[in-house]
Amino acid sequence: MGITYTNSVSKANRVGSADAIKGVAIILMVYGHVAQGAMHRQLWDNVPSWQNAVSFANAFIYSFHMAAFFFVAGLFIVRSVNRRGNAGFFFEKLQTILYPYLLWAVFFWLLLPVTGRFMSHRPNVSWRDLMVGIASGNMSWFLVTLFVCQMFALIVVRLPHWLQMSIALLAYFTVPSSGVNIFFSPIQYFPFVVAGMWFSEDRLPMLHRLGRAAAWGGFAVLLAAQLMLIHFLGPVSARDRFPIGIVGIVMLLFLSEAIRGTFADVCLQWFGNASLAIFLLAPFFQGAAREFVTRVLHVMHPVPYLGLITVAAATIPALVWKWKERLHISWLFRWPASRKRSVAAPAVAGR
Repeated sequence: MGITYTNSVSKANRVGSADAIKGVAIILMVYGHVAQGAMHRQLWDNVPSWQNAVSFANAFIYSFHMAAFFFVAGLFIVRSVNRRGNAGFFFEKLQTILYPYLLWAVFFWLLLPVTGRFMSHRPNVSWRDLMVGIASGNMSWFLVTLFVCQMFALIVVRLPHWLQMSIALLAYFTVPSSGVNIFFSPIQYFPFVVAGMWFSEDRLPMLHRLGRAAAWGGFAVLLAAQLMLIHFLGPVSARDRFPIGIVGIVMLLFLSEAIRGTFADVCLQWFGNASLAIFLLAPFFQGAAREFVTRVLHVMHPVPYLGLITVAAATIPALVWKWKERLHISWLFRWPASRKRSVAAPAVAGR
């Protein structure tokens, strides 16, 4: 049985830790997309040391940053189901995950005539391709994977934790790889959701007992371990994503405690709270920032190139999220018929 915390400060600390972890993960996601775009454009192929460094950083980031999102989503599932009931939980996820997935898939398709000119490989998407892409989950794999994982969680939420994980890992190791995201990605990431359900939001305050020095020590040890794993094993595969991802998640848990109450914590919580908007809007601002950095500033060195574009592509969408009510654009991120928790509970959090 989890520990029960009733005071508002403890609740704020729990949610703050989760948002800080999401903040790290979403910034790394933006950086990863920027780096991948640069590699697709072969910007640094003539400088092997730069290319190798960027490739290693990408492999490191992708070893845990997406897993962290699914873990955080799992933290809040039990409380959400208990409060809303099965039907309420289901419809909440329709409004906050499936709705923006469908809406932004259509936006992406409608804007292709403009945005496609700035892509390294311009896709030719017909109406039929759009429908197939939406149904298969290939239009935006993360949101549809998160939705399916939440539905899996709803099915097993009343089972013992050991049985939940047994089912998740059995599917993880036995379901064959597939190019159709909706049939494969949820199986690969559901164990992280179950790990979050198992850990639960009530155990986040237990990290406070570590103390800042111990938290920094734990973070440093696991950071070194994660870097060594990627150095010797290379990018994660479908088979080792779970154990390596868990190491990275624990590393982020230590980090969230090490920086708790600092300016860095406040900044990361701000980005984490806006993670849905960053996920949806970052590609557009990434493209605009890339054009500005390369055509106006004429910057091509990896450090300023990756840094400037990442900052712009993460910060501007976060500002849009902050001002969404003032701009009357909340409907871009949540079904407009229900506004009860649109500010306090972003869909990516799973809360």
